[in-house]
Amino acid sequence: MAAPNKDTPIILRRRGGEHEEHEEHGGTWKIAYADFVTAMMTFFLLMWLLSVTTPEQRNGLAEYFNPVAVSQEHSGADGILAGRSVDDSGSLTSPHAEGTRSIPVAAPPVVASVGKDDRNPAGVKDPMAAPPPSPGRKAELRDLLNGGAVVTAGVDDIQAYMNEREAAAQEQRSFERLEREIARALSAPDLRGVADSLVVQQVPEGMRIQITDRPQFSMFAVGSAQMNEKGRRLMQALSTILASVPNGIAISGHTDGLAYGGAAKYGNWELSSDRANAARRELLAAGLPPSRIKRVEGRADLDHLESGNPLDPRNRRIGLTLLRQVPAESPHRAQ
Repeated sequence: MAAPNKDTPIILRRRGGEHEEHEEHGGTWKIAYADFVTAMMTFFLLMWLLSVTTPEQRNGLAEYFNPVAVSQEHSGADGILAGRSVDDSGSLTSPHAEGTRSIPVAAPPVVASVGKDDRNPAGVKDPMAAPPPSPGRKAELRDLLNGGAVVTAGVDDIQAYMNEREAAAQEQRSFERLEREIARALSAPDLRGVADSLVVQQVPEGMRIQITDRPQFSMFAVGSAQMNEKGRRLMQALSTILASVPNGIAISGHTDGLAYGGAAKYGNWELSSDRANAARRELLAAGLPPSRIKRVEGRADLDHLESGNPLDPRNRRIGLTLLRQVPAESPHRAQ
């Protein structure tokens, strides 16, 4: 073999096609696989959220990701410049649309709360407001506030429960204030000796004031429904105190176990009802609005204050119950 000439060019061939093809496919499948894993993880995370959240929580998430929603019936600004769409089926989205026809648009799942209160007339309840929680939900929320874990409680339920709880506490403070005012009123010179005849109780229905008969005080003569002068002064003092709160009032009359003799047409039922009505008339005469009276009833000798002695004079009494506006969370034990 002849030796190559030094002037002859030497050509070197390098095969790199397989290596380049391998590198190209390697980068592509990794990116595609990473996208697939991310999509699957997002899907399973979404399914998990749908299974553990309540409708209230899902609405809250929707409001967070859709802070401003387009109304289908209103256009323009709220207030004095508020506008209306051409019809009730939607807002016009095209300048070439007919005047009596609207092009439907996809609305976000949540109605915007901006300016919502301006559309409701004064005194009309907002239909979108959250209803008060049920008794079962109240128990869950009470456990939550005491340190327990509640998964099904939504934000609206917690807010409604907290508002109701604060209103009940405020009402209870009003009852305690009235009880102190009643004690001060009974220290007046013209009502001396009456304090022992009053029994004030905190009951589930509200605050109950019972005016009982004692040897030194009685509002009525035995067997009579005519209130005496000292009883009228007491009812006037109570009317002034009870007028400071808006709660309704239930009035009940009670007698002792002593029955009328013979086949009398007038008995304890009639006597207790007439005495309850006499108390109602004195409260109204002292300035209490008639709308505050919610119930007047005669209970005869069914509910004795001293059950062991039906003839005890304390069983003859008038009951004034200041009704709660907010239901009590748990019954109050009578003091």
